[in-house]
Amino acid sequence: MFVLSNGPGPVRADILSALRATWTHLAGPGTWWTAVERRQIAEAARAARLGKDLPDSSLPPAALDVAHTIAARPAHTTERWVAGVVEGLGSEEEYVEAVGIVVRVVAADTFLRLLGHEPESFLDPQPGQPGRVEVAEPRRGKTWITMGPAPVPPYVLSLVPSEMEATNRLEHALYMTGQDMEDPDFRRGALHRTQIELVASAVSWANECFY
Repeated sequence: MFVLSNGPGPVRADILSALRATWTHLAGPGTWWTAVERRQIAEAARAARLGKDLPDSSLPPAALDVAHTIAARPAHTTERWVAGVVEGLGSEEEYVEAVGIVVRVVAADTFLRLLGHEPESFLDPQPGQPGRVEVAEPRRGKTWITMGPAPVPPYVLSLVPSEMEATNRLEHALYMTGQDMEDPDFRRGALHRTQIELVASAVSWANECFY
């Protein structure tokens, strides 16, 4: 799994570890979706990102809408759209978990594509039922969904802690940790903090990213 030996150079061990952990986490039952449903969300996101027809699935239309929109045209999201898909899914928690799955698949697939690799095959779904554990005392600020403890990017998926943790694990490897962000002179390899932020800003602008 994620044997990236044919790229332009070696891949850091922490990135490989985060990618493998992402795929293992994806293959298990989540908090609100089964492992089969999680894989179907991932497959729909990948197909949408590649401009292919969405594969057959047992997912509700709202879940397919989330996978397609977040993966292929994220700039088209609006507060009204979020409210509509949440109503279609039945809960904000199901929406948050689906978003977490989609963004990690897109991040992993994009990373592999830039290295000249094909997308990694998904692992077989594992048995088990979703935990359906609700967060105590969730809060809503000037955000489109309920979250906590603070309405800032690292906590955007905090309504489903396992998704927030899985997403942040991959983000920390591909970008930087919260602790790293406190250091204006942080370096990762040959890149200085200013260079990392320049790349991040350019990518965000190209994808019409906002928060």
